This record gives sequence, structure tokens and C-alpha cells, in this order.
Amino acid sequence: MFRTIKPGPYPWPNCVNDWRPAHIHFSVFGFGFAQCLITQMYFEEDPLIWRCPIVATIDDKEAVKRLTSTYDHENTIAMDVWAWKRDNIWRRRRPIMFENRMEGN
Repeated sequence: MFRTIKPGPYPWPNCVNDWRPAHIHFSVFGFGFAQCLITQMYFEEDPLIWRCPIVATIDDKEAVKRLTSTYDHENTIAMDVWAWKRDNIWRRRRPIMFENRMEGN
């Protein structure tokens, strides 16, 4: 879990009136800096998700839905913080050393 300010959409000047939806980038590193996965988390019901030029390059609509977080009212803090939920499952080909223990599959 982490706490941040929800970003807003912004114009993307590749075409007239293209916009990027609100999103947060995540970077997951492997054994070195060159082994890096960068992904994004979108927010459900953002009308710009399906109009985004980058999202439009993803043919699988279910894959886009897996990039989208859902509003989590149970973990929202009244008068303070909205909560969003997105489950990530990261799998590796081989175990890694984590705090002197082998982890992963």
C-alpha cells in the first residue's frame, strides 16, 4: 500500500485533442537496472482510458481492465483519503534473495 495524490489527466500533443487519462507509473526492477518492467495503473470509470492513444495500442480489453484500479470504499478514510485497489501478481522464473531468504518461484 502507498499514499499519494491522485494525478490528473494531461494533454498529449501527438494529435489534436489527445489526452492521457489519470495514471500512476510503477517500475519493478530485476537483478539490475536494465531488467525493469514499467507499467501503469488507471482509475476505473475514467472516460479518457478508452480514448487514450497508448491504451488504444493494447488489443486485449481484459488486459486494459487489469491495468485499472477499482474504488475501495472499505479502505477509504472518511474526510481524508479515497482508496483504490489493484492486485498485482509478479512471478519470476527463478528465486531471488530477499532479506537472506530465498523467495519466489
